[in-house]
Amino acid sequence: MRDAFDVRLTAAIRDVPVPDELAKRLLGRLSAERSRRRWLLAGVSLLAAAATVAVAVWLGAPRDGRFSEQVAIDQAIRAFGLPADSHSHLLSKTVPPEAYPISSMVTCPRGTRWRPLDNFLGRKGLIYDLPGAVRASLYVVESGSEAFATMPSLRPFTTAGRCASAWQEGTLLYVLVVQGEAADYEGYLNLPRSPVA
Repeated sequence: MRDAFDVRLTAAIRDVPVPDELAKRLLGRLSAERSRRRWLLAGVSLLAAAATVAVAVWLGAPRDGRFSEQVAIDQAIRAFGLPADSHSHLLSKTVPPEAYPISSMVTCPRGTRWRPLDNFLGRKGLIYDLPGAVRASLYVVESGSEAFATMPSLRPFTTAGRCASAWQEGTLLYVLVVQGEAADYEGYLNLPRSPVA
């Protein structure tokens, strides 16, 4: 019964002529209201996205200069994606600062270059660019009071075609980032071999 009433009411409304000026004013107001709503929705969406980024940065920020292994790996992967500056030094010709030696657990191929690292999560250090079939870099900074693994992982963190691992040797934190697959990553490792029983 209600459906029949709705059908009759709709038909009656269609039969009533709408003056041209009224129709134009109503459509104009409707269009303006839609436009305002779109801008409001866009503004609210932008504010929500900014708030989400701010919270993510705040949660991921190191406290008291300390950070996790994953934060160190993420920072190294981000830095790895940036273009290398041209002020690097050939390791065989220029000795790097002795405070940041290359890790004994990473191969040091001929043609290895080093460059200063001004800000790695608030710390200074060096980047060793390792030549090879794929691009690789070793980041070296003071480790602070964090506790990291004592050798590179055999199962590296993998993302966007890059493999990475972080470890600590003495007071230094090392992060190896390799463009490629796990096999490419393993090609840069110089891990101790245990005898086969």
